[in-house]
Amino acid sequence: MQKRQSFLYIFLAFLSFSLILFFLFKLLVFKPVTSLTQNIFAPIQSLTHNLFGSIGETFSNSTVKKLREENLNLSKKILDQKKIEADNIALRDQFAVSYPKSTNLIAAAIIGSPTFIPGISLPENFILNKGEKDGVRIGQAVIYKDNLVGRIIEFSDNLSKVSLITNSDFSITAQTMGTQSVGVAKGQGGGDIILDNVLLSQSIKEDDFVITKGDMDAEGLGFPPSLIIGKIVSVNKNPSDLFQIAKVKSLLDFTKLNTVYIVKSF
Repeated sequence: MQKRQSFLYIFLAFLSFSLILFFLFKLLVFKPVTSLTQNIFAPIQSLTHNLFGSIGETFSNSTVKKLREENLNLSKKILDQKKIEADNIALRDQFAVSYPKSTNLIAAAIIGSPTFIPGISLPENFILNKGEKDGVRIGQAVIYKDNLVGRIIEFSDNLSKVSLITNSDFSITAQTMGTQSVGVAKGQGGGDIILDNVLLSQSIKEDDFVITKGDMDAEGLGFPPSLIIGKIVSVNKNPSDLFQIAKVKSLLDFTKLNTVYIVKSF
């Protein structure tokens, strides 16, 4: 009983002291003390906040940097995989063509087209990633499937330059597939080709195919016969002229080619 009374007295004394402190704080009696306490602990609080904030920011930046690097690596792997798949498809398609023989071809990636500006101009030349070290020589035909792309006009150890069949400097002896009419296929620039020097006595018709007649030298360099140059889209035959002319359209979209094949020999 006596212990309970003692505990009660202590509790009441503590409660009274707490109430007195509460009212003193309300009356701003301890305001200077509070301010002093805040001034003492404010730098410590600020330092602690900045320290943990810096640690958090460093951790966050490190995590973001790591994730960014992982994302770039993943993107590169996906891009490499898609490129391999595209190359494999191109090779399979080319080797499915029995002519020219795949053993006589050099697969080359198009790594540049100096005159090509999308929406403004069309390709006139290609730069390939194959050169003299790979067996490339001037005058070799460049094809895609059984379609003629152009000819090699320059090369270095590791690179080569192709003049496309649409280039104004390009010309080759050609004939129509259906009527066997002979002429000269000439590039006109801007993606255009004509079949010129066709005698009026010969017959040429729209939708007929124009193919190479064959222009190989003794070393097997040049253009094999029967490569597709394009299809005739219009014919200009004037009785007063010596020759008739046909406008020819290549079956290839040169802006979408990524891989071509150099004919080493026939």
